[in-house]
Amino acid sequence: MKFFYLIIVFHLTLCAHPHFFIDTDIRIEKEAIFHRWRFDALNSKLLIFEFDTDKNGILDAKEAQHFLKEHIEPLAANHSNLFFQSGEKEIPIKPKDFNVSIASKRLVVTFTTEYLFSQPSIFCTIDATLYMAYQLRNVQSIYAYDAQKSDYDFCLGVNP
Repeated sequence: MKFFYLIIVFHLTLCAHPHFFIDTDIRIEKEAIFHRWRFDALNSKLLIFEFDTDKNGILDAKEAQHFLKEHIEPLAANHSNLFFQSGEKEIPIKPKDFNVSIASKRLVVTFTTEYLFSQPSIFCTIDATLYMAYQLRNVQSIYAYDAQKSDYDFCLGVNP
């Protein structure tokens, strides 16, 4: 019986892998974090094919809104896969000003999270379901920071 459970668990772990790989750039300012998510080439191609309905290589307002509704708004249930902690307290943050565009044949989502940095804080981008893998590519910060990252997620310790 143990062997049977082992086979089931092993099989389930094979299914737990990212479907979207997102290159992430972060810019930390005094009162906000600016995010740039750049989707991988394969998924960008598929998503652009689906959402750029007039096939002009540009997402107009209607196409962009459709993409945001289908792929970004559902992330709100998990705080857009963002975690923020200041001191010992988890801080709820709400991303805003979402924009989606196409750059160099890649789908790019930009948005902002507001927060006034006043004490050491931890900021993470992580998807507990492993459906999306966030790969930290670039950080610009007016504050000192430490980065901890894996192939699937990352955390930044920010020290104002």
